[in-house]
Amino acid sequence: MRKVLSKIKDFKKNTSLFAMAFFFVTGIILWGAFNTAMEKTNTLEFCISCHEMESTVYQEYKHSTHFTNSSGVRAICSDCHVPKDWVPKVIRKIRATNELYHWMTGSIDTPEKFEARRHELASRVWDSMKATDSRECRNCHQFSVMALENQARFAARIHGDAADNGKTCIDCHQGITHNLPAMEAIDAEAKPELDMDYAEEINETCAGCHGEFGEGTINGEYPRLAGMDANYLAKQLRLFKTRERHNIPMIPFTTERELPEEDVLLIATYLAQIELPTKLPPIDESKEFDALERLQKSGKVVNVPRYSGNVEAGRNFYQKECAGCHADDAWGDNSRKIPQLAGQYSIYLKRQIDNFRNAERLHDDPRDADIFKSFSDREIRDLLAYLSILDDE
Repeated sequence: MRKVLSKIKDFKKNTSLFAMAFFFVTGIILWGAFNTAMEKTNTLEFCISCHEMESTVYQEYKHSTHFTNSSGVRAICSDCHVPKDWVPKVIRKIRATNELYHWMTGSIDTPEKFEARRHELASRVWDSMKATDSRECRNCHQFSVMALENQARFAARIHGDAADNGKTCIDCHQGITHNLPAMEAIDAEAKPELDMDYAEEINETCAGCHGEFGEGTINGEYPRLAGMDANYLAKQLRLFKTRERHNIPMIPFTTERELPEEDVLLIATYLAQIELPTKLPPIDESKEFDALERLQKSGKVVNVPRYSGNVEAGRNFYQKECAGCHADDAWGDNSRKIPQLAGQYSIYLKRQIDNFRNAERLHDDPRDADIFKSFSDREIRDLLAYLSILDDE
């Protein structure tokens, strides 16, 4: 009887051990399968497996520094959008099921639908990054290990301030990989209806110096205004009105009586929508030649003359020191009211640089005057040479 009881006891023990081993192994397999499946959803191939992503944000990503750069280090979608730590990662995956819902309902299955919701989608990502102190960015970028002395001079100043003031990456680097949402020419709450007749009447005052089409003067005395961002133009007019930006010829025209706020918005919007060609179209020999029409068209042509200097050296200098704000192509960043440099007259740009150097005009921060002084005359000359060819490309 004792032997029987002992065998039963041993059997129960062995069964218990077997069950524990079974569930342990099964748990490992299930855990491994779950993590393998979750990591599979972190691959670039998975992220662009639907045409909504492949045809929009992936195409933008391919032109970014996260896709191709001098270091050869590539960041894929999950590096920026999925946390590394397990618990936040699972939470992010659960929230991502909402994206599956939109995929199934087709709410962003065309470029037009996607653009209509781009601001909402982007804002959601920006808010998340701010809430986590740009956690995913900091997997690669850390203030504490930045060698500021090796950075571009403006970038070093901005990064130093950001570290001191508790700023986070996404505060400045929106749009570094994907296109920014379309911006209105003037802030939506203040955007005026474009009364062309009245706008042209206001422009008659501007035309005395800046030209009929806002084309400016080739000698650089007066800048090109046509095609520039309306928010930037409005900002500069307000600075002239408050005398924070000094320019004697502008004084009589930028009083509240002569240029109230509604006129600021109107003329800025009007000038922004003017498109200036860089060369005349070929003559259509199938039609009778119209000399007056040809002359009128020639008045709108703006092509910046080539500035003397080393274009390639200027290109390298621009990409290091200026592109972070004025964009890789030098056509500005409307979302931050940063103006285009391409298509602007070189002599005018040179005068503004001198004003920045001498602290006669504020660049972005009073300390920037010293940064401009640190640039050599040769570097400035080469920069202007490079910028002068950009409207030809």
